[in-house]
Amino acid sequence: MSNKKIVTTLLSAFFVSSVVLSGCSSSTTSTATSAPSEKAKSETATEAPKAKKDSVSLTLAIWDKGQQGATEAITAEFMKANPNITVKVEVTPWDDYWVKRSAEATSGTLPDVFWMHSGQFLKYATGKFITPLTDKVKAGDIDLNNYVSNLGNVYTLDGVPYAVPKDFDTIGLAYNKELFQKANIPFPDDTWDYTKLAEVAKKLTDASKGIYGFAAKADTQIGYWNDMLAFGGSILSPDMKKSGYDSPESIAALKQRYQMIVDKSSPTVQQMTDTDPREMFKSGKLAMMFEGSWQINDIYSSDIMKGKWDWAKLPKGPKTRGNIINGLGYSMSAAGKHQDEAWLLTKFLGSKQAAQIFADKGAAIPAFKDTQDAWLKSKPDLNLKVFPEQAKEATPYPAGSKSYPVWFTKEAQIMAPAFGGKQSIEDAAKAVAKAMNDAIAAEK
Repeated sequence: MSNKKIVTTLLSAFFVSSVVLSGCSSSTTSTATSAPSEKAKSETATEAPKAKKDSVSLTLAIWDKGQQGATEAITAEFMKANPNITVKVEVTPWDDYWVKRSAEATSGTLPDVFWMHSGQFLKYATGKFITPLTDKVKAGDIDLNNYVSNLGNVYTLDGVPYAVPKDFDTIGLAYNKELFQKANIPFPDDTWDYTKLAEVAKKLTDASKGIYGFAAKADTQIGYWNDMLAFGGSILSPDMKKSGYDSPESIAALKQRYQMIVDKSSPTVQQMTDTDPREMFKSGKLAMMFEGSWQINDIYSSDIMKGKWDWAKLPKGPKTRGNIINGLGYSMSAAGKHQDEAWLLTKFLGSKQAAQIFADKGAAIPAFKDTQDAWLKSKPDLNLKVFPEQAKEATPYPAGSKSYPVWFTKEAQIMAPAFGGKQSIEDAAKAVAKAMNDAIAAEK
């Protein structure tokens, strides 16, 4: 089976399954996911494993400063149990994260352990830059069935696992309650569709105060990919052999988002480039935006918005309610000098104890079974349940092929100028489709 089909199948197996908060799991196993010993289950679920006594320093690389505190709380627990190991948490913003990782991969200097994203997985697995975990799983050192909805298999290639699951995420509609109340408009609910979104965005826009109703950001995962799905379009065909950007449904979805910029209900592309919509929202200048569950802590940190905002599900489209779902993992550098200690850290990062810390701090929706409920309770003033609820009908992040890094880069280069008015949305969508199809054809 080709790499593309394998990863697509695994992603589908994860994402089609419902994310049940009480901790459902898939019974599917593979040679790489044989059952662990009772000792391994216990260690994975409850305590940090012990390392040998030589003093060792490890680096754990992440891209989200909003999760740095929770991550350091976890590594602190690990270091208590392993006083001879020092773990430094290194944060590199997303925009630079993979540029830096790519340079490190070629020079053999990747961090000992680092966050892995499905869009980058194939590059690092096929390039042999990350350590395969087959032996650890076969030996019963960790059980990949401990993670919800087959998430343990997302970072598996040809039956070989290369990462320990960390979390999963979906997209929600963040809204400013205060602006809604002042305009005497009911808060968004499950009945909302895109017509309602556009209508309310116009009403909440106040140019004299620099307030916009909605951020029609030219973004994929937290932007128009959700729209395209809601309108009955697609990003890729189910077999990942053809782009869906040039379908009438996808083009209609892209146009409706752009129209909100034309109507001045949304900031312009340049405004959103100069100041990210999330910062606008945190300062009280934006009524609504699509945003990922991983940004909850960042928004929550805003003193200006304290108690003045909440979450709703994304609006329904003509066909369905679209949503993109993804999951992150922890991978080890194959060139790391301290493989044993790096594994001890990776194993602990994937443990129930670590997941509980993430959940309690509301940093991310943890992948380990029976820990999601604590995440929901971490911020009782917010409607966090919209994220796991939408996972049931969400579409997997469309990575999993060697062509993805090629077409994804070109996609942004084409769509951003179009949302800036330099090219028609339809022509841009068709240009993206051609770039995607060319990249897919070159992969064969």
